[in-house]
Amino acid sequence: MSKESLEGPRYALEYLAKKQAMELTQSTAGLNAGIGVDIELIQDINIENETFVERNFTPAEQKYCRSRPNPHASFAGKWCAKEAVIKAVSSLNPTWEKVWIKGSAAPLIDIEICIGTSGAPVVVLHGEVKEAAEKAGVSDVKVSISHIDTFAIATAISQ
Repeated sequence: MSKESLEGPRYALEYLAKKQAMELTQSTAGLNAGIGVDIELIQDINIENETFVERNFTPAEQKYCRSRPNPHASFAGKWCAKEAVIKAVSSLNPTWEKVWIKGSAAPLIDIEICIGTSGAPVVVLHGEVKEAAEKAGVSDVKVSISHIDTFAIATAISQ
């Protein structure tokens, strides 16, 4: 499927992602929570590039994704979750100094998306990302991941 043929669905999904983020923001208004949402075309996550995979996914994440029926969708879902975590951590206290200082090309390997006993994703932060989250006052991050056909989406809430 070409990118051009996905433009209509892409805008619809972007709208839904923004709507979901707004609803989450409203539902957590009384809580001290940061919200993050990310959506990607599965085909845009280049899992054929081993350097990209090794820079952004832990060995455990790689093993898990490659064991799934659709490895490409699994990698894309984890990628979205990592991006959503950055946004959730950064938005917890928006008046504080900038939390994420590495820039958009920074590797995301220090944000690990594990699988809990229940099957739900669990966020584990390492290294500089863990330090940045602690500096921002984050004590916990929850994430939800979904993918269908050509898109993956994730939502994260930090507290």
